[in-house]
Amino acid sequence: MINFSNLPLSPNQSRAARNYLGLSQAQAAELSGLQAHKLKRFETGNYLPDTQFLQDLRDFFEGRDYNFHDADAPGANARANGDIFPAGLVGNTDSATEETDGSTSETQGKPQRHAVAELHHIRINPALKNDQIDEIFDCIEGNEKSLSALQDRPLSRGFLFFESVDEASQVVQIAAQRLLAENGLLFALLLGRSPIAVPEGDTIDLVKRAKTHGDLMQAAMADVQRAVVHGDKEAHARRKTRKDPSEVLQALIG
Repeated sequence: MINFSNLPLSPNQSRAARNYLGLSQAQAAELSGLQAHKLKRFETGNYLPDTQFLQDLRDFFEGRDYNFHDADAPGANARANGDIFPAGLVGNTDSATEETDGSTSETQGKPQRHAVAELHHIRINPALKNDQIDEIFDCIEGNEKSLSALQDRPLSRGFLFFESVDEASQVVQIAAQRLLAENGLLFALLLGRSPIAVPEGDTIDLVKRAKTHGDLMQAAMADVQRAVVHGDKEAHARRKTRKDPSEVLQALIG
């Protein structure tokens, strides 16, 4: 069990301070210079960042004149408030809201005590460096945002309504499936697995040389692995400037 009395900040304290200051998670991350995905996952109780991150976050709130009222013993009321989490990933809370209202009162703005949950811990590959892990989570979150946008697009069909969806809709669907595949691969990499090798050569060359479906999969997943694991700046730039595909192969590979 992790007792937040030994740490600079608890999730409830972070939510209350941020809401009191009128900041969204994105705004707090931008102004503090801290990783947005770490803040988001920490406040929802799904992740425990390193102590330095928590101290920097606390310093940021205190630098904006927020008083935690626990200068003598940071987090001393954590156990009484229910802010004690088992290490690793935790389950949902009983009747807890995602955000507090930011009130500093003892009886308002506080989530209910955390539900007891049977946990299955995930051990991140120790060979990954912190910047690699951050890049992987940033990429997963970016893909999820792209997927949300694609889901709202209407389907278009052929001349007759009962015909199959037209090519434009097929392209969008393949692009969405590719994002899902990338996230699956990224989670595998976090666990230390490498289901798809990273081949040598640029994407166009890989497609030209492809002889099997495995070769095409390697071509499709090459840039995401190069960018997030190997720190390839060119691959990262290609992903950032990737345009909406207009044909099936581009949706799969480009």
